[in-house]
Amino acid sequence: MTEPPLTIVPAVTPDGTVQAPLRGFERITSLRTFDALGSRSFRWFFISMLAQFSSMHVQMVVNPWLVYELTGSYAKLGAVALVSAGPGLVLGFVGGVIADRAPKKPVVQVGMAISATSTVAVAVLLAFEMLVYEHLLVLSAVQGAVFAIVGPARQALIPEIVGAHRLTNAVALNMAGLNVTRMGMPALGGLLIAFIGATGVFFVMGALIFIAMLSLTPVTRYAGSEDPLAPMPAPMPAPMPVAPHAASLGSGLRDVADGLRYIRSDRVVLVLLAVNFFIVMMSMPYMQMMAGFVKQVLGAGPQELGVLWSITGIGSLAGSLAIASMPSRGRGKVFLWSALLLGVALAAFAASTWFWVTAAIMVVVGVGQAGRMSLGNILIMDYTQQAYQGRVMSVFMMEFSLVSVGTFVVGLLATIFGIQWAIGGTALALVAVALAGLLFVPRLRDLP
Repeated sequence: MTEPPLTIVPAVTPDGTVQAPLRGFERITSLRTFDALGSRSFRWFFISMLAQFSSMHVQMVVNPWLVYELTGSYAKLGAVALVSAGPGLVLGFVGGVIADRAPKKPVVQVGMAISATSTVAVAVLLAFEMLVYEHLLVLSAVQGAVFAIVGPARQALIPEIVGAHRLTNAVALNMAGLNVTRMGMPALGGLLIAFIGATGVFFVMGALIFIAMLSLTPVTRYAGSEDPLAPMPAPMPAPMPVAPHAASLGSGLRDVADGLRYIRSDRVVLVLLAVNFFIVMMSMPYMQMMAGFVKQVLGAGPQELGVLWSITGIGSLAGSLAIASMPSRGRGKVFLWSALLLGVALAAFAASTWFWVTAAIMVVVGVGQAGRMSLGNILIMDYTQQAYQGRVMSVFMMEFSLVSVGTFVVGLLATIFGIQWAIGGTALALVAVALAGLLFVPRLRDLP
């Protein structure tokens, strides 16, 4: 006896409209994990982000490797990171005010154009064998300034193009995209150094940033649900009106002071920023030290450095997709447990002297890093009033500039005590901060 053919019953919307069966990409975006990709603007934003992060992850391999090859100094590795912090600290709030006052997409595109041009300039200097260490310091300073101006606008652009109901998913997918590029691009960067040299790699990075800039062109503001079955949240509010005196120095300073007053008065946002600051300071310096660690401790080269970055990306991708799929509850605990996991994994990383043991540890580092970064970003954006998101995100981005100061200190400690003790010490400090948050900061631990 044969079974009757399978009949697919079409879905019916509440108003009686028959909905066609989902196919291909529509079926994928109907999953909670990929919900934000149902927005055309977010898809273009996502493509831009993939190109931008691809360039960034190649640079994270080639830049430290080039600095260490030129100087052989951990302190100078840290100095490159420190130089990028200065413009970030000075211009951080400027970027926040611009993000709250000006259209965000043009700000991001202009910043990308400057970043791409400076990257290509380094490639030209390399091609003519004119590059010296000081040129890399200048590149670091320029990119630090661009990051300070563009970073808040880019982050504050996400809720404008997806709406509040997709914000958690969009931010987590943004982080997942970062980790997808981390899986492949560092290893590719290491291979490219070996086969086409640093000159060709810098040209590739410049081209990727130009692609990222152009991909933002079709992005538009969110104007309501694109899903006929989804509830209809209110459209995102229009940008704050710009007063005639908005461009003046006095007005800009008032905007900065207003943003600081808001952060001080909102206890949840203040705690989130403070805890994020300490976690970032303890967890990020190892990234700039990786090139020297791989060469000195593991006895490996740029290809192995790229492989370790890519393996970290595998763990980070898994962590980011898990965050994208989770409901909006228990996020404070997951954030702090992610930081604790990261600290323990980094301590193990510092102790390892075998490449494949280190590679296994880096998967765990990636999972912890993804949870910490995704949820830190999501919680700050979710609990910040829309009118202040640019300025609050500028403080969040300034933490990444301040970490360059920590990287410089770790570089000095590595010169004095050795790279393993330097990274291990910061890892144990991270463990202490995460445990303190879980035990003594209920305002953060109990956030839904």
